[in-house]
Amino acid sequence: MAGIGFELRKLFVGKSAISKIRAYAYTSIITSGTMVLAVLMMLGIKYLAQYFGATEHQTDILLVMVVYATIGSLILSSVLQTILARYTADSLFEKNYERVLPSLFGGAILILIPGGLIYGIFLHFAPEIPVTDRLFNWGLFIEMTFVWLEMAYITAAKDYQRILLGFLAGVLTVFIISGILLLLGIDPVTAVIAGLFAGYGLMIYSFTKILLRIFPVGSGSLFAFIKYFGLYPDLVFIGILGQMGAFVHIVLMWFSPLGENVTGLFRQAPMHDAAAFFAFLVTIPANVNFVVSVEVTFFKKYQHYFAAISNGGTLKEIQISQKNMTASLNQEVFRLIEIQVFAMVFYAILMRFFLESIGFTKDMITMFQIMCIGYSAYAIGNCVMQLQLYFNDRKGALLTCFLYFCTNLLCTRFFLFRSPIYYGLGMMIAGIIMYLAGIPRLFAFVRNIDYHIYCSQPILAVQRSNLWIKLASVLDEMEYGADRAYYRKTRNRNP
Repeated sequence: MAGIGFELRKLFVGKSAISKIRAYAYTSIITSGTMVLAVLMMLGIKYLAQYFGATEHQTDILLVMVVYATIGSLILSSVLQTILARYTADSLFEKNYERVLPSLFGGAILILIPGGLIYGIFLHFAPEIPVTDRLFNWGLFIEMTFVWLEMAYITAAKDYQRILLGFLAGVLTVFIISGILLLLGIDPVTAVIAGLFAGYGLMIYSFTKILLRIFPVGSGSLFAFIKYFGLYPDLVFIGILGQMGAFVHIVLMWFSPLGENVTGLFRQAPMHDAAAFFAFLVTIPANVNFVVSVEVTFFKKYQHYFAAISNGGTLKEIQISQKNMTASLNQEVFRLIEIQVFAMVFYAILMRFFLESIGFTKDMITMFQIMCIGYSAYAIGNCVMQLQLYFNDRKGALLTCFLYFCTNLLCTRFFLFRSPIYYGLGMMIAGIIMYLAGIPRLFAFVRNIDYHIYCSQPILAVQRSNLWIKLASVLDEMEYGADRAYYRKTRNRNP
């Protein structure tokens, strides 16, 4: 979350409760806002459409279109999200601010062309859905993908008041546009999907405007970041496995006895999907507290330790800084676990009464409570994985994500054709394994941090060269050459 800590620290040092509420509100929006909006839309649009006369089949079509656009866009954006986050952080550290925005637009081009084509082909095999609805759904998929990519950049802007306003404007637009179209008698599916398209479109406009206020338009190649495919290829797999692991159990359940075909290639498992999306909301406390703990508290100790090394601190100063950093890490990680466990128990117990009131069956509530445990373990494990990346333990982060994805895949497949009371156990087991594998690896790495800093580095600088690095260099030179030619041409026209 490049840059988020600077602004949050200013908010948290305030003595008033209002400043702390503002800080938590900003953190919640940045870390979970767009995803929570997507989940709530999935859960709320069914009732909204039915209220305005949509049939059960129409609401199923609407729901699967939003679900597929959301999951598909998250998985597609995960191909670049971790790479772009690292590239952005490095560019900010090196004060190459002009390199930031080009990478966003270049990354969007790189994945949206093939991703949009694949999703368009997917929609082609659902002829029952009107062309207008399919176009809106395709556009929503493109918008969501771009929003997920922007989230790697928007935290660096530090203009949290405008970010909050942009997000709220997008949410209000969804309801206003959908409501107006429904009142005008437009088909419920078309009205809601058009409202979502408009809301996410306004969100993109707001976030992009914020980024343009902070960063220069940029120079150089849009694709300079692709050299990171050669420098840090493991980051690509970390992003993909981490995101696919979060949804693989949902996809598998579409082919279980609870699954059903809606239209074309669209499938769903309504009982399981509803329970999963409500359970997913339990991850919010961990996501918010991770950013607050890491960026506001732990980061200070982390920064002092590496400053002592970089600025020629004495051996005693380095050892004291390391001890303080390790103690802070232990304290913040276990504090995060305590908060998440408390929130999980509180949420799972109280939500039971609400879910019963909206028609959840006993089996659905059981699935929901099991997945609350699983998602809580996943949220903690994911925070641990982020900390591993903080210390550049990319092998550890990759192992953590790989174990979660494979365990979730295999265990969910094992329980797939058993009693519904076992549904959700697969991802719960995977979440626990992710947590149990990540925690020891993280603390073992930190205990040996001196070795990883001093001894695991090459003695002499190694000049890396591979296809990705060469391609990025060629594209960069071409773009700079074009910029210089344009500048000379403009100067000659206006002497």
